[in-house]
Order: sequence, then C-alpha cells, then structure tokens
Amino acid sequence: MKVKFDDLRILLDKILKHLEEDGIKSVELESDYYWNIPKEYLYDSYEEPKELDMGQLYDDMEFLNNILEGRNEPIGHALVWLSAILRYIGEENVA
Repeated sequence: MKVKFDDLRILLDKILKHLEEDGIKSVELESDYYWNIPKEYLYDSYEEPKELDMGQLYDDMEFLNNILEGRNEPIGHALVWLSAILRYIGEENVA
C-alpha cells in the first residue's frame, strides 16, 4: 500500500480541525514515559517482542520544538517523535 504525503497532510488537518471544533485547542502532556517496542520487533506479528524500551513524551516534544523554532533541521526520524505525541493526543481524546 502506498501512502501519499498529501493525503497525510489532509487527514491530519481534518482530525485537528475536528478536535478544535470540539473546543480542544491544546493538550497538556500529563504523562511522560511510555513503553516502546523497538523497530525490529514492532512489525513482526509472528514473534512476541523480546524487549521493550522507554520513550519520553517531554523529550519527543523538545526535539520537535527545536525543529519548529529553527534550532534543528527537520529529519525523517522526527516522525517517530511526532507519532508518539499524536498517539497520546488520540488516546486522550477519543471523541
């Protein structure tokens, strides 16, 4: 399956607009650390993950803010940090 970046932009905008229409303009990160399944195990549904590591929402957001404010250049791995933030928002706002 091919995923088009233009479609992702449209989807993200629609979803964020939906939340804003429900009065949600920002989200407080009330949790910080989270369990993460390393990439080599994440997409192997035939094997149970043999290890977990920790991620940190505050660190993820700090890395993203550095890009947002021009202190760091964007990199592809920033999508991993952004995905953790988006997952948190999605799980907290199931409307």
